[in-house]
Amino acid sequence: MKRKVIKQGHNTLTITIPSKWAKRYGVKAGDEIDVHEKDRSLIITVEKNTSKLSCITLNISGLPARLVWRYILSAYRAGYNEIRIEGIEGSKKTMYSSFSYDTIEYLRSKDNKIEMSQMEIVQAISNRLVGVEIIDQKEHFCVIKELGETSCKEFNNALRRMFIILKDEAEIMEEAFNNKKERLKLMHIVDTNLDRFEDFCIRVLNKNGYENFRKTPIMHSIIFFIELIGDEFKMLAKHMINTKEKPSKGMRAIFRAYKEQIERFIDLFYKFSQEKTKNIYEQDAKITALINKHYSSLTKRELEWLYHLKKIGSHINTLTELVIDMQF
Repeated sequence: MKRKVIKQGHNTLTITIPSKWAKRYGVKAGDEIDVHEKDRSLIITVEKNTSKLSCITLNISGLPARLVWRYILSAYRAGYNEIRIEGIEGSKKTMYSSFSYDTIEYLRSKDNKIEMSQMEIVQAISNRLVGVEIIDQKEHFCVIKELGETSCKEFNNALRRMFIILKDEAEIMEEAFNNKKERLKLMHIVDTNLDRFEDFCIRVLNKNGYENFRKTPIMHSIIFFIELIGDEFKMLAKHMINTKEKPSKGMRAIFRAYKEQIERFIDLFYKFSQEKTKNIYEQDAKITALINKHYSSLTKRELEWLYHLKKIGSHINTLTELVIDMQF
């Protein structure tokens, strides 16, 4: 769309804001908005949430737990302030259980045959999401609502938390490769926390965009690939926890090299330099040489572990390319 520049006074030039955009974001006379200069562009942003995404209604009647989860999560990530869930089916249970010691005992039981009701599923999903709560609940519907506002500062804090969790996962795996597997049992919980912050970051990007709006799509991709690395650690832990085989010296060296690549990438993300990008690519070539050196001596099980490590390496390379894109 085009706008005509209007001269007011001796030195003031103004343009009008599109009325549809102003209505969508609730911009009124006297409000303050942010204007950022970017080369030949002026980027106008508001902190207010769009009313267009204020509320959505989902009907989950007849949906299995997996789809209930997917629909609610997608609405959350899209940035809706309020999610009204209808069509919640009744349950044969005579009493709903809160999350307490008796629930934990039930979940630990190997012979439990009582399925969770849809309401319990919705409650469990809500508990996993950052910044929202169930504020209204009746027999066949409930309302999940955002408490507080999302902002760029909260996004940056959540992203930093994702990197911290990723390093925690790498440390848990390093212990396992050194024959200390006790903490592998925690990997699923640790990775769930990574997923929580990933969902929150996607939500903020969809609601407000990244602080430099033109880089929002790149940041979406960065968040996605960080989560994929977490998934590979989770799958690697699953492979390792059920075996008594001890990793060979070569396998330990390969893992250590990939762990150091993750640390290099995090350092690059927060303190970019061309030299650091060059170092990551040089180290990737050295890791390939290291794998070729030990490949013939690796066991079948170690080759399974290597599959996940190589995917982690590929994701780190992609993340490095995305961070280079961010500089332009």
